[in-house]
Amino acid sequence: MNLRLIIFTRFPVPGKTKTRLISSIGKDAAAVLQREMTEHTVRQARKTGVEIEIRYTGGTVEQMRHWLGADLIYTEQGEGDLGERMQRACEDAFSEGLSKAVIVGSDCPFNDGKNLNDAFRSLESHELVIGPANDGGYYLIGLDRAVAMTPLFKNIEWGGEYVFAQTMRAASGLSVYQLPKRNDVDRVEDIPPKISVIVPTLNEEAHLSPTLEKVREGFGVEIIVVDGGSSDGTRSIFPNTIECKSGRAAQQNFGAEKASGDILLFLHADTILPDAWDRLVRETLADASVAVGAFRFKVRETFPGQKFIEDTANWRSVKGGLPFGDQGLFLRKETFEAVGGFPDMPIMEDYAFVRSLRHVGAVVTRPEAAITSGRRWQQHGVLKVTLVNKLMILGYRLGISPERLARFYRGR
Repeated sequence: MNLRLIIFTRFPVPGKTKTRLISSIGKDAAAVLQREMTEHTVRQARKTGVEIEIRYTGGTVEQMRHWLGADLIYTEQGEGDLGERMQRACEDAFSEGLSKAVIVGSDCPFNDGKNLNDAFRSLESHELVIGPANDGGYYLIGLDRAVAMTPLFKNIEWGGEYVFAQTMRAASGLSVYQLPKRNDVDRVEDIPPKISVIVPTLNEEAHLSPTLEKVREGFGVEIIVVDGGSSDGTRSIFPNTIECKSGRAAQQNFGAEKASGDILLFLHADTILPDAWDRLVRETLADASVAVGAFRFKVRETFPGQKFIEDTANWRSVKGGLPFGDQGLFLRKETFEAVGGFPDMPIMEDYAFVRSLRHVGAVVTRPEAAITSGRRWQQHGVLKVTLVNKLMILGYRLGISPERLARFYRGR
């Protein structure tokens, strides 16, 4: 393939890494953050399918292999300033016959697999690719072998606010592709807020694993699985599953009570989040006017009537401001607590919950899709399920008790 992705990182020894953060969060927490960011970067890097090299400092090659895996290339960064070490990494890659090399740090959690793939793809038509950081530096730089002698890493004030600008001046005359601007983590305020993903379950053994696998791709994520009394193998899939009385509202409220994140995301066990979902959630809630967000609705399976289901659900979500739970509802924990959480109802809890949030702020449906199982429509028929769902909403709006609606719904 002749492509190499080079990750610069440091072995996470307390007191020796993320030193700018130690005064704010302590040396142990800083080391944990370094470990988590590096592991996240490697997970994203593996999505590219290219050769991965770890340029490390602060540990031994045995420690690095034990930590990140024996299938990667490990090389000590060596002496010199950051520019000299990056220059050496590129020269080594090109001396081995590789045609393109991309270098990233480990302190940009939002540099996801798609962004990395875009970087390599851009080098097919450009000589240089760069990802500017919000602090004036850059989180990614990649180049074609043909421009390896360009002095991109010399006379740069590393650690300053003009690194990107100085590098662009050094690249004058080259064809350059700029990736989206991203935050890297240098200050305590740069640390992304933790997201607690709450998954209520009841006999979801067949669906839970792929749902959690996608959740784990996120950075700074806490997973809380709340089981309502499964009789299959659901609880064995996630060892730290907690239990409470059955009922989605009760399970979600119990999970929220246990959550330590600043952001809550309520996710059905048969729903797969989109790529880079964690960045999308944080970007949406960075707007203080947003009360709750969700993803576009999409059904996993293909069957007659699928597009009708998706179109009507997305019209309701986007135009009507009423996304449902199978779209992945996310909001700030303080907002959740302010509205009192999900109402204790046997059905329609997500409908009532979102309606209450419309009085707090905007309801946003992102264009990226969460993919959910179409088993209900396949088992009971598209027309029947759609009709029953409409009757549930109508009945609730007319004041029929949720208990009575639940008996009708589950007796269908």
